[in-house]
Amino acid sequence: MRFSPLPRLVKYFLASILVLSLFIPLPFAIVLPGPATDVLGPVVQVPSRFADKVPAPTGKLMLTTVSISTPNSKVFGFEVLARWIQADGVVVPKSVIYEPNVDIEKINKESLAEMDGSQGNAVAAAFNYLNMNEPDLAPYLRSGELNDQLVQFDLPNTGGPSGGLIFALGIIEKLNSAQLVKGRLIAGTGTINKKGDVGPIGGIEDKLIGAKRAGATLFIAPIDNCIDITHVPNGLQIVAVSTLAQAVTLLKKPVQALAKLPTLSGCSN
Repeated sequence: MRFSPLPRLVKYFLASILVLSLFIPLPFAIVLPGPATDVLGPVVQVPSRFADKVPAPTGKLMLTTVSISTPNSKVFGFEVLARWIQADGVVVPKSVIYEPNVDIEKINKESLAEMDGSQGNAVAAAFNYLNMNEPDLAPYLRSGELNDQLVQFDLPNTGGPSGGLIFALGIIEKLNSAQLVKGRLIAGTGTINKKGDVGPIGGIEDKLIGAKRAGATLFIAPIDNCIDITHVPNGLQIVAVSTLAQAVTLLKKPVQALAKLPTLSGCSN
């Protein structure tokens, strides 16, 4: 059977439709790995009278994020194509992430409120840990001389509850007599409650990519996110935890002991 070639005019028409489709707004949202921010800098601020008594932190302890296009953002065909080619993000219908006629201002307020809540929980969890494990700090914590009002956070334009674990570790690192990070590049994520329980978050694989891009070699993940991890970036070791105490114990391990762990460990606990 022979097929006649398409007329040149039809070819031009189809080509023009294809080109135009790349510049037409589509009802999609794009989810991308966001920046990784070191909380050992000015992000987590503790009273200098206590911080000056312990060794200054070395290395980086990075809070990972996910960037999501807003409900009002226009996502064009060429952006969807770029994400597919680069394989560095996820494109989903807006309806998967946002309710119809969503109020973006309301979403931002809720996200910032979640961030504030995660920071409050992080302080409580960190202080509980220090009260039980740092005899030199315990009297100040029990007397209220060292209290949650004295811990401040500086992380603008970021919302959500997923930084809780890293905030708590940052507080402990800045007040703890024994260094945890020890010059390493460490990243992680996870919600936290006041008791120190670590909970799951969304976008775990995007956060792994963001951590790898930032140079991290160790990533601390919530154990409940193990089922969501299908790909581990080369050179990144992932250890899953369920509590703040487990995360601290992990960081206290000798580097040689950590190197003997599987690339993805802790998920069978």
